Amino acid sequence: MFKKIVVVGPEHPDTLPKSVLETLREMGYSAEPVDERELFGFSFKKGMEKGGRLGLWTKTKKAAIETFIKASPKFEARVYGRLAKTVQKYKPDLVIFHSAWIPPQTIGWLKKNTNAKIICWFPDHPGNIGRQYIFAAPYDCVFFKDRWLVERARLLGKNAHYLPEACMPKWHKRVPLTEKEQETYGCDITIAGNMYYYRAMIFEELVKKYKVKLWGSFPRWVDSPAKKAFQGRNVMELEKAKAFNAAKIVVNTFQGEVFGVNQRFFEIAGCGGFQICEHRDIIQEFFKIGEEIITFYTIGDLIEKIGYYLAHPEERKKIADAAYVRAHKEHTFEKRLEKMLEIISNI
Repeated sequence: MFKKIVVVGPEHPDTLPKSVLETLREMGYSAEPVDERELFGFSFKKGMEKGGRLGLWTKTKKAAIETFIKASPKFEARVYGRLAKTVQKYKPDLVIFHSAWIPPQTIGWLKKNTNAKIICWFPDHPGNIGRQYIFAAPYDCVFFKDRWLVERARLLGKNAHYLPEACMPKWHKRVPLTEKEQETYGCDITIAGNMYYYRAMIFEELVKKYKVKLWGSFPRWVDSPAKKAFQGRNVMELEKAKAFNAAKIVVNTFQGEVFGVNQRFFEIAGCGGFQICEHRDIIQEFFKIGEEIITFYTIGDLIEKIGYYLAHPEERKKIADAAYVRAHKEHTFEKRLEKMLEIISNI
């Protein structure tokens, strides 16, 4: 049993580090957060606006500092040196990082100056691995949510493991909705997440025929007819559960996952939503296709299945119920962390 665990990563709502931190504490571990971005001189928590988005000043300062870090090795070393010393003060015996941008030298320093096991659970798809510091850093163990990255890391001799994300039952659950909440969130189709052209172009076809509500972020540079369905803000944690509960169908698309799925995949099931998801073969490891989840291969296939399941509410409910039970039984952060800690304990 680890006596002191430090979780490094952003602690604002809906992040993997926050879910890991709170779950560890619920499991009885002494766990402390270190948000590396707080060390940059601004607070993400304070910078969040009411709609769950960063304010313009926070965004601008964040972009400027991150650009300077990437451009100046000396500044990068100073910032992450401060991070390493902050972690060291806790005298941890386990440190869990959740970032692709921690320099190898920072991890090396912690290995020399603490008795902790140092691991990384990367919370994103392969396209966001950045400078590939994860491959070069001397972590005791690395975990990825996409098997493509696991294969790359093992080819380099790393102690790498596949560990998908999960749902957080304390807020990913079925919740009763008031009449006003049903009016706010109710629709035929919804999703909550960042909008890119790939995702927007799929929803362009759906907004033509159905009542669609898009939550999350919709950048100005995405010029798409789908924007008319954008609700202007994000939904997180318990509010996300309300949005997924109120919609008849939650459509889930992947941005960059190759041999993996996103966290929303588990959140939708954990919230009790009926999910139609972009097909990946790995989905069969988590839910039974056709019984607990529906997948699609093309936009035409998606539209056909949406039409069918909107006309068959009893089938929707049966599938969503089955996924809900399985998600809360097998795909929670507590289950993932039990597996992680077992692997780390055997290093």
